[in-house]
Amino acid sequence: MTIAAAWVRTLKKSEELIVVSDSRLNGGGMRMDCGQKVHSLPRSDAFICFAGNTMWAYPLIHQVISAISTYDRSASRAQDIVELKTHVLKVFESLRGQIADAIPGDENPDAEFIFGGYSWKNRKFMIWHIYYQPKMKAFEAHPAKEWKGKQWVFAGDAHQVQDADRRFRKILEDKKARPHEVEDFKFDWEPGEAICDMLKDAQKGMEFKTSSIGGAPQMLKVYEFLSSSHFAVKWQNHDDSEPVSYVSGRKPLGFETPDLWVFDPDTLTTSHPLYSSETEE
Repeated sequence: MTIAAAWVRTLKKSEELIVVSDSRLNGGGMRMDCGQKVHSLPRSDAFICFAGNTMWAYPLIHQVISAISTYDRSASRAQDIVELKTHVLKVFESLRGQIADAIPGDENPDAEFIFGGYSWKNRKFMIWHIYYQPKMKAFEAHPAKEWKGKQWVFAGDAHQVQDADRRFRKILEDKKARPHEVEDFKFDWEPGEAICDMLKDAQKGMEFKTSSIGGAPQMLKVYEFLSSSHFAVKWQNHDDSEPVSYVSGRKPLGFETPDLWVFDPDTLTTSHPLYSSETEE
C-alpha cells in the first residue's frame, strides 16, 4: 500500500509541482521497500503516481506510458494536460474492459492514482486524484484540494492519509502558516515533511514489519518550463549504517553515482554530488 502527496510549491518567482511517495510494496506474504511508485510521463511535463494493488496499478501505468509515447499529439505536448487526463481515463477504462475470469469482488480495480502536470492552455499546474467509483463503474478524476488557489492532495491507505493530513496541518500550525494566518499563503515542503516524518516512524521497532508504508521517500519535480526530474533522497533505512541517496526507493550500487539532485528531508535543501558547491531552491 502507499502514502503519496502532490502539491504546488511556490518559489520566489515561480512555482513547481512536487510529488512524494513511500516505496513499500506488500503482497503475497512478502514486503519490498524499493518499489517505484512515482513515474514521469514521456512528454516530461506530467507525472503519474499510484497507490494500492500493483496487479492493477502497474499494467495501467505502463499502458498509459505506452499510449503517450505512440500518440504524436500527446508525445509532442500539443495535447494539453486537461485533455491528457481524459485520455488517461479512456485508457484505464479500455483496459478494465478486457479483464476476464475475475473472482467475484476482484473485478473492481483496487488502485488509485495521482496525476498531473503543467497546463499550457491554463498556464498553471493541475493535479487530479483518480480512483475507481463502484457506483459509476468507472474511473473518475477529481481535482486536488485548494487553499487560496494552492493545490495539494494525499492518496493511499485511508488511515495513512488521515495521519498524513493531521501531521501536515500540525506542521503548518507550528509554522503559523495556515491559510487564515498569513496573507500570502503558499506551500513550501509541508506535505512532503509529513510523509517523511511518517516514514521515519515506520522504521522504528515492530512498525518496520507491520506498517503498510515504508522504505525511502521518492520524489519528482515538474517545472513550468515543461520538464520534470526525479530527485534522489538522502535517507537512512533501518539496515543502513549511514544516510544514503536513494533513487525511486532503490539504494544505488556501490559504483553508481546518480547524476541527480539530492533532497535532504532533515535540512529541506537540495545539492548535487557532482556540483557540491551548488544548491537548488
